[in-house]
Amino acid sequence: MRKVAFLCLALLLGIPGGRALAAEAPMELAGIRLGDTVAASGDKLRTVEPGQECRRSGLAMAPVAPVAGYRSGYVDYGQCASPGRIVRIKMHYADDSLEFFNKVLAALKKRYGEPSQWRGNAFGTLRTWKWSVTGADGTRVSLILMHYAGDDGTFTQGNSIRIAQPDSVRQELRCQEAKDAADKGTTSLEAPQPPAPKDLNWFLPR
Repeated sequence: MRKVAFLCLALLLGIPGGRALAAEAPMELAGIRLGDTVAASGDKLRTVEPGQECRRSGLAMAPVAPVAGYRSGYVDYGQCASPGRIVRIKMHYADDSLEFFNKVLAALKKRYGEPSQWRGNAFGTLRTWKWSVTGADGTRVSLILMHYAGDDGTFTQGNSIRIAQPDSVRQELRCQEAKDAADKGTTSLEAPQPPAPKDLNWFLPR
């Protein structure tokens, strides 16, 4: 009873923890919704000719059409379990400044509470915050906000935000793995395994 009373009080007073519990899982970004199909998204996405999609492990990628306030973006959508279903949306903000990043970060904390994970470096060139939000229907959504101002090509310069449904992503990956195994007439457990490395040098660059 005390726990319930505290949560109700948190909602009334606007305590951060209360807001995180009350917040809906973020399903939409830049006018595009997770769970929608590519076909239903209409002119929000750039047309990709069949067979020309960028594919990776059961997912295909489609670029987002120009939208105000963003430099670029893309969606990942299913190719196996639910073909055409959007499972991940990533957008790059037009404003690359750290000041803008901090404004967005503050707004996200106010809406979803404190992030569950942080990743960065000592130089401050990489700043990544992650939230895991569960909606009222049990749908889990991951939200990642990133700022990068370094020279490593692994990361995209500037500010970006990404929302995804982890369960749907895994569903697509597992479906594709099963399909690939069936096409080969074998399972991953039956596939021939290479011999174990002889020494540590195998794992080091030369």
